[in-house]
Amino acid sequence: GQLYGDVLYFATEARAGWSHSDPRPLYFWGYFVGLNGLWVLVPGALMADACRHLADAQRALDRPRHKTH
Repeated sequence: GQLYGDVLYFATEARAGWSHSDPRPLYFWGYFVGLNGLWVLVPGALMADACRHLADAQRALDRPRHKTH
């Protein structure tokens, strides 16, 4: 949900021509892009980690089991 909200936040501002953001470089790159970008990177990293764990679990379940008689 957080990632979706951030994509909408950046997309609507880009579509408006960045008219609602302060044009000063420190504010724009430091605050608008840098700090808000963390809210894109953190959920993205967590999603990638979850996908790796899910893939490992699925691979473990897909391995053929040896019968023990």
